[in-house]
Amino acid sequence: MRYLILTPVDSWFFRDGRPFHKGEATSDVGGFFPPSAFTVAGAIRAHLARSMGWREDRRERRWSDEICRVLGDGYDLKGLRFRGPLLCRESDRGLEILFPAPLNLYGKKGDRGYEMRLLRPGAEVECDLGRVRLPSAEGIDGMKPLSGYITGDQLKQVLCGEVPEGRVIPAEELWSSEYAVGLARDLETRTAEEAHLYSINRIRLERGVHLLMGVEGIEDMLKELDGAVMPLGGEGRMASVAITTLVEDISGFRPELRSENGTVRFTLLHITPAFLSRWPGPGDAIPGVPGRVVSACIERAMRIGGWDSVNRRPVDLKPFIPPGSVWFCEADDDRLEDVRRLSRVGEYTEFGFGEVAVGVW
Repeated sequence: MRYLILTPVDSWFFRDGRPFHKGEATSDVGGFFPPSAFTVAGAIRAHLARSMGWREDRRERRWSDEICRVLGDGYDLKGLRFRGPLLCRESDRGLEILFPAPLNLYGKKGDRGYEMRLLRPGAEVECDLGRVRLPSAEGIDGMKPLSGYITGDQLKQVLCGEVPEGRVIPAEELWSSEYAVGLARDLETRTAEEAHLYSINRIRLERGVHLLMGVEGIEDMLKELDGAVMPLGGEGRMASVAITTLVEDISGFRPELRSENGTVRFTLLHITPAFLSRWPGPGDAIPGVPGRVVSACIERAMRIGGWDSVNRRPVDLKPFIPPGSVWFCEADDDRLEDVRRLSRVGEYTEFGFGEVAVGVW
């Protein structure tokens, strides 16, 4: 797999799923970042299609059979496979990948810096889900989930069941939001037209911060991407592309999983959003994952859709498990090797969704 560094030429706009139509109640459209894998993979494929002769302004918007054989069509990627998108930043050691902070990491800022704890399944309690083991930890009074990003070294500590050293990097240190206001103007009266005021939320990355997208299956076309400038996201805003090789990656890191009394305990930490046909509850199995769920730290669903460029209409929104979510699971010891091999769960994994890291608890 080769990795593409994506850097905004100016700023980016990735809209969320709220309606944005004339006459509706909302005129303010927010966004979310990092963008969906559908968005980034689609931009890369569209750029490669243009290099093969496709033109968006033609009446026939479908790709030719020759292009489809190389780049696939719609959700069919043929031989392509993506990873990400992930955030990265430049450091003294080179390009450093940043990972979403796990939702079982709680903390607060004290006189001596950040004090943090890792939540684990506690004793059984009775609730509306029946008797379940809710996540808990000692000494978490006054603490709250730490939103932001952690480094690869910190992630390794978390996967080993240890509280990470240092601090969580807040999103404000990686990018800022810029609100842009627009309106439609009557050319004859030179006044604003009614119900045509809107605002959008653009993203501007801090210096040295980039998006990272892994791709394989297009080795013969990498020269079309290296040094390219292509549209990415809403408003056709541009991104510059460079190809890199990662110095260090945690995708192959696996802590030592042990079997106790015939049972293997493990955690699944979502690195990228995941789409599951069914969200499991306590005692259920995660589709494609050995064992059963004991407890979890999960945020509310992300609604991710897309754009159908052939029919010129939005794709239906689907609920995705947000990155940083953590499952606490148990499996029989004869499934230990199956657990160790876990790297992606759910659907649309070839786009980059569903990447997970396996840890212990």
